[in-house]
Amino acid sequence: MDQVDTYLKHSNGIQYHVITGLLNEFENEVSQMKGTVMDIGCGPGNSTKSLILPKLSKDAVVVGLDVSEKMVECARILNADEKERLSFEQFDIEVKDFPVEYEERFDHGFSFFTLHWIADLRLAFENIYKLLKPGGTFLSQTIQVFNGYNGYLKLAESEKFKEYMKDARRYVTSLYFAENPRAALIEILEDVGFQVLHCSVREKITGYKSQADRKELYTSINPFVLRMPEDVKNEFMDKLMEETLKEENVLFRKNADSSKEDKIFDLYKLMMFHIKKPNSEI
Repeated sequence: MDQVDTYLKHSNGIQYHVITGLLNEFENEVSQMKGTVMDIGCGPGNSTKSLILPKLSKDAVVVGLDVSEKMVECARILNADEKERLSFEQFDIEVKDFPVEYEERFDHGFSFFTLHWIADLRLAFENIYKLLKPGGTFLSQTIQVFNGYNGYLKLAESEKFKEYMKDARRYVTSLYFAENPRAALIEILEDVGFQVLHCSVREKITGYKSQADRKELYTSINPFVLRMPEDVKNEFMDKLMEETLKEENVLFRKNADSSKEDKIFDLYKLMMFHIKKPNSEI
């Protein structure tokens, strides 16, 4: 996503807690990572610098990779004080013509809150496999259930919005439709050649200061609004919020102060996995 300022404002919520929790869970493995480490979908680099980098061996350097030129430019500016151990490059993990200079470039890797944007998961993991050196590991998380998905699919059929959402299906992860998402992900990973060290589905909850705050977050990660005129964008986001409030994974808590909004929470399903590229081809 290219909405850098709004993304930065909201990226310290559920993302911070999930990334911190996963890095702590695998602290022993992460602390021993040396060499060149990639962070796929690094965005503006705030999590790369403040969460990932401090957990690694002092011998490790990190390269943040992101498909968005704006995000990479922002990351370079915001993290200019860490040039010795931290750099950023534009890279599309869904590239079909894989650049030879990236072949087996990285010793280890991470990716957080990124892979749910990928239309072709198999291709992405094939490229991650190519990026890693033999014996390299990859620790990641991806969203499997998000309350915006049904809204995207429904509004894409609307006469008002469909011209801006012709590729709506591309922004709903294939794991959302899988009968057994964990098994589907493991099958892809093993077919590509990875050894699956860990894979689990977990639920996380995030709350908001207000419904306006929730709407702003949903806008910051929305792939369609930058295509829309301002009046259409506002109507679209209002309609999307209406649709999301119908989801069973939205929870409400009555506010003791009747003059204030009820508390609202979103329940997510996330997939956590730790994989390894074998030391030699089997």
